[in-house]
Amino acid sequence: MITNLVLLHIVGAFLSLALLASRGAMQLSGKDWRAVKLLKILPHLSDTILLTTAVVLAYYFGFSLWLGAKIACFVLYVIFSAKFFSKKAVKPNALFLLIAVFALIAAITLGYSH
Repeated sequence: MITNLVLLHIVGAFLSLALLASRGAMQLSGKDWRAVKLLKILPHLSDTILLTTAVVLAYYFGFSLWLGAKIACFVLYVIFSAKFFSKKAVKPNALFLLIAVFALIAAITLGYSH
C-alpha cells in the first residue's frame, strides 16, 4: 500500500509540474488557458492528490528536517504560482512562474535525494 501511495505522490508531483509549465507557457504567450476546462480542473486535482498523499506519507514516515524542506518548497510553489496566475495581474510576472517552477523542481529533487 505504501509503495502505491509513493507512486501516486510521484505521479501527482510530475503532473503538477507539467500543468504548471503548460499553463505558464500559455499565459506568457497570451493564450487563454482558462478557456480549456481541463486546464482549470486538473491542476487542482493533481495538487490535491499531491498534498493528500504527502500528509499520509508524512504520518507514516514521521516528520523530519528533510520533510520540512519539501514543505517549504511546496509552499513557495503555491504562493508564486498563485501570484503568477492571478486574474488581478494585468501583465503576468515571469519571475513568479520561474520561482514556482524551481520550487516545485526543488521539492521533487528533495524527494529523490532521500
